[in-house]
Amino acid sequence: PFPQYLNINTGAQSGDKSGHSSYHAMTIRMDRRFSGGLTFQWNYTFSKILTDSDTYSAGNGTSQDQYNRGAEKSIGQFDQTHALKLSTLYELPWGKGRRWMNSGVASHILGGWRVSGIQTYLSGFPVALQRNNPFASLLFNGTTRPTVTSYDNWRAPLKGDQFDPAVDRFMVVSAFPTQLTAFGNVTRYNPKVRAFPVFNENVSFAKSFNFTEDFRLDFRWEMFNMFNRHVFAVPNTNLNNNAFGLVNSTVGDARQMQVGLKLYW
Repeated sequence: PFPQYLNINTGAQSGDKSGHSSYHAMTIRMDRRFSGGLTFQWNYTFSKILTDSDTYSAGNGTSQDQYNRGAEKSIGQFDQTHALKLSTLYELPWGKGRRWMNSGVASHILGGWRVSGIQTYLSGFPVALQRNNPFASLLFNGTTRPTVTSYDNWRAPLKGDQFDPAVDRFMVVSAFPTQLTAFGNVTRYNPKVRAFPVFNENVSFAKSFNFTEDFRLDFRWEMFNMFNRHVFAVPNTNLNNNAFGLVNSTVGDARQMQVGLKLYW
């Protein structure tokens, strides 16, 4: 509540209790283990969070007006409408104790293999707009929000079938009206315009080599981001910046693979 005193941060150390959040969700979970070696844990969440205090801290200007906290209420910064996560393990039906090839040399070569996967599919986070505040030195806060007349049609048209950061802008300045006053009317985050969704698949192949009852060797080959999916980062969202709407980076890692051996005795 005292932004002019930059070294007094009532948001830290649990000092500021003025924020409010509400979260509602529907979760569906499927958890099953079959006798044939298939096990899965799947879950889906449909949710929404509204808040006026995402990462609020009086010292860093995250609130446009501390004394009008109602203007801060919007969809949450970390709101993800859809979240689907699938974890699956399948012990292949070959080898000792399995349906096929359960004896002989083939059982030792082909038996004991397991394949597992963790798949994650998430909605993108909502996007926020900013503009420079000409009264920043007087009002003790840096950026403020612009004025808009609609929450629709913020996205720029694509020149091809899909977004290409080399030729496309995520948003264009011409979609927003000229602002004559310092403080705008837009909410902190727009639920209709979101960053790019996240799709990811991690897969592993593993096999156990049993030498004696107490002595075995586990081999594992793992792939992270198996399809080498790229996720574009959030574009520049400051209307006063010449790079507004440009995407110049990605988030997450490229495909990685690793091999491991683990000895038990």
